[in-house]
Amino acid sequence: MNNNIILKRIGAYLIDFIVITLISMILTKMSFINPKYDEYVEVTTKYNEILSDYYEKEIDIDELNEEVNEISYEMNKSGYVYLIGDIAVIILYFGVFNYVYKGQTLGKKLMNIQIISNKNKPLKMFNYFIRCIILNGIIMDIITLIAICFSKNTYYDIYRIGSNINMMFQIIIFLSIMFSVSGRGLHDIIAGTKVISTKDYEEITEDKTEENLEEKKENNKNRKKKEVKKDE
Repeated sequence: MNNNIILKRIGAYLIDFIVITLISMILTKMSFINPKYDEYVEVTTKYNEILSDYYEKEIDIDELNEEVNEISYEMNKSGYVYLIGDIAVIILYFGVFNYVYKGQTLGKKLMNIQIISNKNKPLKMFNYFIRCIILNGIIMDIITLIAICFSKNTYYDIYRIGSNINMMFQIIIFLSIMFSVSGRGLHDIIAGTKVISTKDYEEITEDKTEENLEEKKENNKNRKKKEVKKDE
């Protein structure tokens, strides 16, 4: 895999991550969208205080983990709108936006790369949905939403399993992009996609146009020959 493409993919993802984070933050701070905003702020403030205590060495790492584990349930329960918002924004941005703009998000546009079909066929919105669900942690968000419907102990069991599954997916995606010959991640393989430079895409499109023209010419010739034979 071309190292330049890998670096561009990383750059594009960082840009896109900033974009969707800003969109999610703006939406979820609207009180009519997020009725539990004040409660969430209160819990996150407590969370930040715990981190501050750790950095100031008032508590050790074991106490930190214990405190964070205790508060994470309340954070996710009061912040369920953030989870739903993340899912919606990610699907719209990496799914619908990608489809409408033919495999390019804002990040990919700036990095001059785009998603195409691995079999050089037109991609459907379904392909982009599958790709973004696997790549962008939507599975983990859904698992978390399910987990907060249960008791605290059950939540931790479900969340722990979900975190391990999500981490496994992310490691496989990273390794497959970095070390496979094609540079296709697990999300690309399942969705039937690949990422190339826009320059390569333009060359492929030009070649296809020339092939189509040649094919049309050949078809016209054959059609004329058949018409001549019929007249005879």
